[in-house]
Amino acid sequence: MAKKRLKKEKFLILICGLPSTGKTTLAKKLAGQINQYILISQNDIRRKMGIKRMPKTQEKVLRAIDRLIAENLLSGLGVICESVNRCSFRRQQIYGVASGCGRRVITLEIVCSEETAKSRILKRQKGDELISDPTDPAVYDRLKTLWQNIGVDFQYPGEDHVAYLQFDSEKNKLKRIIPRKGMREIFNQIEKTLRS
Repeated sequence: MAKKRLKKEKFLILICGLPSTGKTTLAKKLAGQINQYILISQNDIRRKMGIKRMPKTQEKVLRAIDRLIAENLLSGLGVICESVNRCSFRRQQIYGVASGCGRRVITLEIVCSEETAKSRILKRQKGDELISDPTDPAVYDRLKTLWQNIGVDFQYPGEDHVAYLQFDSEKNKLKRIIPRKGMREIFNQIEKTLRS
């Protein structure tokens, strides 16, 4: 009798980090290499909605992202969600969406030195006049002051379905800060893909 193949667990990979740390490039790389994962980019959602300036409230954008995450997780796909994701409260909302879909989360923070990030910002091409100017280092400075450390997400019980990895795009090195049981295979796949 043939053994039944176990379905591989699919995760929500939540990509976070300051501007020009390499989030978008690495998210696309992961989406291209890990089978049955789709990429959801907050900036792409804003572009589709025609948002030219950052609104006072982003509820419409955030709810659209939450719906896309839930729809894809419930359909059996894995999801890679990429944005700055600077606020602990917002990350907690996303963890809740995944939990409600019966899925675990890998929070993947992309980092590099401020000097490298700003150098990358200055080398970027002019933007499409949507969202914010991608060539302005002041955007990095503003978001850096608003950044909430991901470690804060784990101060209270209820996040046992969330792992925390940090990838330094400058040093090409992955740290497993809060690993979880049963995730070794996906961690190895993420590390291999990011370092290639």
